[in-house]
Amino acid sequence: MVAVPSLVVNKPGLGVRALGLVSPGVRRVSAQIRPYTEWWNEQNHDAAGGDGPLWVVVGDSTAIGIGASAPDLGYVGLILAALRSRDPGWRVVNLAMSGARVADGLTRQLPILTGLPDPDLVTMCLGSNDVFWERSTSLRDDLQQMVSRLPEHAIVANVAGVSERARLANRALRSATAEHGLRSINPWNEPGIDRALRLAEDRFHPNDLGYAYMSQAFARTLDVPGPRLPGG
Repeated sequence: MVAVPSLVVNKPGLGVRALGLVSPGVRRVSAQIRPYTEWWNEQNHDAAGGDGPLWVVVGDSTAIGIGASAPDLGYVGLILAALRSRDPGWRVVNLAMSGARVADGLTRQLPILTGLPDPDLVTMCLGSNDVFWERSTSLRDDLQQMVSRLPEHAIVANVAGVSERARLANRALRSATAEHGLRSINPWNEPGIDRALRLAEDRFHPNDLGYAYMSQAFARTLDVPGPRLPGG
């Protein structure tokens, strides 16, 4: 059995805590962080002791499913179900942390990844917290360093948002993924139902529908069936 350290329950950033003082929706969604993280810790323990193809997830709260009605209804749970429809042996070790910035990926998630047996799939969806809540001048360099340290079969997702900072971050991601020959996807702009209807009560995380749309980009890249969408 490979030991996987327990995921850390990060405290929400100052911006989120401030919003929680005035928004019941923010408080309700934030209350999912601890139980969803603990649920994934249990899944990681089982996966690390199992056999079969291994998927390792590097990410933030969206990989834990925060905003969904259950932790396995985030994009990781949905794509795992799709992978298992082709091969029931698939397992996932989810290294994501709520509130994770790219620096957390570099210092806390990548060291665990490098200590695991060679995974069959690695995905990274990280950086949105840096764009929304941080103003670090090192984001571009941190993203490029993250991508350079991922295995060659990794899939790298864009960060969310349409701000200039998001555009610069995604430009850095596209450049780095091209340089290192990795696959790049954009799970945030899937066409379909109004994007406002895809958000959880905090108006930041996806809800069940949002994660279903988000998972379509991963499903296409992996050539597995995505979840059924409205009108589908």
